[in-house]
Amino acid sequence: MPNPSPQPRDSASASTSGRVDRRVQEFRARVLATAEELFAERGIEATKIDEICDAADVAKRTLCNHFPTKAHIVQALSREAVSKMVARIDDARDAGSSTRERVEILFDSFFAGGEGVGPVHRESVGAFFGAAHGTPEASEGEIRVSDAIQALLAVGGPEELPTGASVETFATVVLGSIYATTLEWVHREDYDVEARTSEAGRFLASLLPTA
Repeated sequence: MPNPSPQPRDSASASTSGRVDRRVQEFRARVLATAEELFAERGIEATKIDEICDAADVAKRTLCNHFPTKAHIVQALSREAVSKMVARIDDARDAGSSTRERVEILFDSFFAGGEGVGPVHRESVGAFFGAAHGTPEASEGEIRVSDAIQALLAVGGPEELPTGASVETFATVVLGSIYATTLEWVHREDYDVEARTSEAGRFLASLLPTA
């Protein structure tokens, strides 16, 4: 019986590379998920790299090859937060039947049900903002969020925007409101972020023409 044809070298290399990439992605995902959980439980400053290694069951040397410092972990989580925010904006864009409804859905989805609004999570969000601000990656993330909001507003066309406001201008207002309510919550323990964010969304929606 003839032996099976040997696998082409390029194909074998690609297969090996793919397995390595998957292992790296799985490793990073496990570390980030563990770090995020520990940050939420204990706070970022109180969480040590050794504790993340123990909880994730990874060697410290291996972890540091991917994340040299805890700040690198925070930055990676900030990038994930941007991706989640973009996904939330995209969901609101697809769910609403008008720009007015899409804006309301978007703002109501933030902090819905009080999920994760405790003081330690507040510290995490503040740290993520700090890690993301003023860096090239932050600029890229802000552009992604802005583009997603513009796409949400563009679906309804200019007739569903306030008179004289372009998609770009109103997207700036929407994004500014999201940042403002989030940062208020980060810095003020008595701030009802769920209610205030929803209120901001309803106000912005009230500026939009009715269908």
